[in-house]
Amino acid sequence: MTIRHVAIYLRISRDKKEGIDTLSNHRDILIDFCRSSQWTYERYEEIVSGGGSELENRPELYRLLNDIDLFDGILVFELSRLSRNGLVSQQIKQVCIDYDKKVITPYQIYDLANNHNDRLLYDFGSVIASQEHALIGKRSKTNKKIMAKSGLHVSGSVPFGYIRNPHTKKLEIHQEQAEIVKLIFQLHAKGYGSFSIRNILNERGYRTAKGGYFELPTIKRIIRNPAYKGTNVFNDRRKVKERDKFIYKIVETIQVPNAWDSIIPPEEWEKANEDRKKRAEHAEITREKAANKTGVTLLKDLLYCGVCGKKMTIRKDKGSKYMLKRCEYLLPSGEKCPNRGVMLKYVEEDVVEHIKQYKDEIISILYSLKLDEWSGTEKDYNNHLEQIEKEIRRIRIEEENLLNLAIKGLFSEEQILTKRQELLNTLHTFTTQKEAIIDELTNLKKLDTKERLQTAVEGIHELEIVLENDMSEEANRSMKRIIHKIYYKRVIPEDLLKKSTRNKERKLYPFTLNIHYK
Repeated sequence: MTIRHVAIYLRISRDKKEGIDTLSNHRDILIDFCRSSQWTYERYEEIVSGGGSELENRPELYRLLNDIDLFDGILVFELSRLSRNGLVSQQIKQVCIDYDKKVITPYQIYDLANNHNDRLLYDFGSVIASQEHALIGKRSKTNKKIMAKSGLHVSGSVPFGYIRNPHTKKLEIHQEQAEIVKLIFQLHAKGYGSFSIRNILNERGYRTAKGGYFELPTIKRIIRNPAYKGTNVFNDRRKVKERDKFIYKIVETIQVPNAWDSIIPPEEWEKANEDRKKRAEHAEITREKAANKTGVTLLKDLLYCGVCGKKMTIRKDKGSKYMLKRCEYLLPSGEKCPNRGVMLKYVEEDVVEHIKQYKDEIISILYSLKLDEWSGTEKDYNNHLEQIEKEIRRIRIEEENLLNLAIKGLFSEEQILTKRQELLNTLHTFTTQKEAIIDELTNLKKLDTKERLQTAVEGIHELEIVLENDMSEEANRSMKRIIHKIYYKRVIPEDLLKKSTRNKERKLYPFTLNIHYK
């Protein structure tokens, strides 16, 4: 089979921290190779993690294999660029055998469908690439463990309050930042919580290493980090698959005390973390939890701040009433979010009323719904699809005519090559549009508007039955079947905030809800 049109596949590894320059260099080499071979091409490029990446995590490679029938072969810089994962390499090999397509590098053409020796060479090259990746990873991990045991810092970013000496690889104290770390531990020892510490730091003008405002996770991370008592901690992690997802499990933890100068004395750090754990345990008693503790509320995990978009917190007060707490996150400006809380039952009542109105609106639409009113969308899609298919047929004919002109010698090879590449680019655009329209038509056939509305009504009816029986946990599950998110907003004006919390106008200041249904 003569090679005329190829798929160029380019991949750089995020794990190896390969730069865009690497991608650009490989691209230039392969495009020059196509030109010298007088091949046309289409490019597929991506930046992914290394050898462990499965095919479903490689969208461009996956797209290429779906398009494989359009090409005479796959052109790569070297075999390892296809994959360092043995399973993925074999999947690619099988596709090339099934469709009689070649794998090509600037130095070798692998005719996998017809040449047994090429198959062996491909397999051998893939094994070498996979083994090389494993050995590099193993050597890197071993070196890190040796360095960690020697008290060198190898665990990613440098903790706030330290700098890493580029020669010794040990942490050294950044005096200005260290004073902020000391202040955090001092405030914590006085009983201040993470929210209060965050607010104090930001109000006093302190900033993070990158010049940003202190956020809640940063405060918590600093208090928990044993680096501040001078201990070097390195976690040896292994990538494993659980429930169809890859996670990193800690298989070994290396701890080296007195690895560098401490900012916080070890006994003070231990005391701070004992207090932190006790506070967390106490908070669990009042925080909204499972049904056997405080009961699941109707709106658990559904309420979000209408100002900053963060998830809101539900707590019990001393009188066992559920309260929606004020939003305690920061705005991008560094100011505290102004969204105020309210007694939860008022929000629940309002949500239930909104749902009833929503149900009435849906039923009204269903009654007025006529088939011909909703068939226009499908008709428009089909008309558009027909036009695109005509264009695709026209381009195919032009491509055939172009070959005839080439045979007759009416145009130079370079002119023919340029024109054919233009036609292929246009063909690719129309093919992509065609696939998108087919997907939309498939979705319309799967579940049209009428069916979606009927499903929503059934879900609301189920919720109403559950609410009548006062089953909070089941009601919460039913609520989540019909609602995606509820955005709550209650920003009380500054003049009202100056008044007592018992002031009637302040107490009854309204809130608004924006419910996003599924």
